[in-house]
Parts: sequence; structure tokens; C-alpha cells
Amino acid sequence: MLKRKRIQIICDELNKNGVISIDDLAKQLEISPSTIRRDIQELEENHMVRRIRGGAIPVAANTPHELPFSMRTDIFKEEKARIAEAAKQYIHENDTLIVGSGTTTLAFAKTLSDISPLYVATSDLMSALELSVFPNVELTVLGGALRHFHHSITGYFAEQMLNQIHADTAFVGIDAIDFNLGLMNFSTEDVAVNKLILKAATQKVILCDHSKFDAIAFANVCSLDQIDVLITGKETDPVYLDRLKEMGVNTIVV
Repeated sequence: MLKRKRIQIICDELNKNGVISIDDLAKQLEISPSTIRRDIQELEENHMVRRIRGGAIPVAANTPHELPFSMRTDIFKEEKARIAEAAKQYIHENDTLIVGSGTTTLAFAKTLSDISPLYVATSDLMSALELSVFPNVELTVLGGALRHFHHSITGYFAEQMLNQIHADTAFVGIDAIDFNLGLMNFSTEDVAVNKLILKAATQKVILCDHSKFDAIAFANVCSLDQIDVLITGKETDPVYLDRLKEMGVNTIVV
């Protein structure tokens, strides 16, 4: 079995049960316990799990680390796909969109081949590669500095381009949501770009999986009352959904 598939199964089991057993997973996947131990060790080194005797548990939700893009892509993949499909209801023919960086926005970018025409600007290199093969999309890629291991485009030139853009809708992914502090990113470079993306759009749509709630990242993007729609997965704790409703946040759960 490919390593990426094993990592996905480990993450899915952790998300479902809150703990994994090395022996149980080895039997389930028909591989050696030592292989599972190596996978768990790598996940721990990337601050995704904490090893315990005979298995592993998730790290705390508010652990202040940003995982590499390659590690984040396979986490909660099905949830991100549902969020991406739900986001399409906010798109119409001839719309101008700005797509921010991240794995959930990448999942969204992959769905845009069947709405024609669209005018899309993005600050994400991986999303740009996906969109570049869609004949219905007229694509603008923001220029600037590329963040190693994260594929987001940031810096002075990206910010200058965004100051010249107006879009119908922005689709932005974030690293954490705190009900007091709002939407947050680990990288200050991404914060600066995401602030301008939201400012440039008439409608502001946030795409986030359930793991982003009640977490803390380094810097604020905006408060929750500054967005129009938040789309998240059904895995999100009902306590958080109730809080969003109390705050008047237009929330779509899929």
C-alpha cells in the first residue's frame, strides 16, 4: 500500500476514534507493525499526532504549527471535497473569482471546469496548475514570492496586484478560527495577502474543515462578522456550530 494512502487511513482513524492502535492498524492494512510505527513517527515529527504506548492520539487542536502542504493535502480529504462542491453554489457564469491558498481551496479549484466562462485570480501555485488546464477559465496568477513547502504566493508584488483587482467572490482558506479573535493564519505573509483578497471581493466565502475551530494561529486575518459565508463539514462539533449561529455567521454545513 502506498504511503500516502496509509497516512490517510491513519488520519481518518484518528479523526473517527480519537486514538489508534498500531497492532489493529497493522492487521487492518495487512502490513507490518514496524511500517505503521514509521508512519506514526513521521506524523509526530510533523506535529500531527502524539505517540502513546501501542499507538497514537491527535495533537491538541491549538498546537501552533503549520504543516507542510504535502502533509495537509490528504488530511480530511473527503470533507474538503464536500466543502468544495458546496462552494460552487456561489458561482455564476461570467463571475470573477479570487481563490486563496491552501488545500481546501485547491479542492475547490479542481471543481471549476464546468462553469463557463470564469475569470479567476489565485495566490496559490497548486490551484493555478489545476486551473491552467480548464478551457473555461481565464486565469491570472498573482506574482510574488513563493513560500517554500506551502505553495502560496505572497509579498510586495502579490499585494500590489491585489490592490488593482476587484472580484465578485473570494474563496479563502484559513488555518484557525477562534470565536474571540476571528480568522487566523500561521504566516504573516499569508495574512497580508488574505486581507487584500477579502477586501477586493464583494462576497467573501471562507472554506474550512472542522479541525480549524477553536484553534489558535499566529496572526489575525479578520473577525467573523466581516465574512459573508462560512462553509464547513458535518464533522464540526455542534457546540461550535451553535456558537456560529448565535454570532449570526451564515454557516453552511456539508
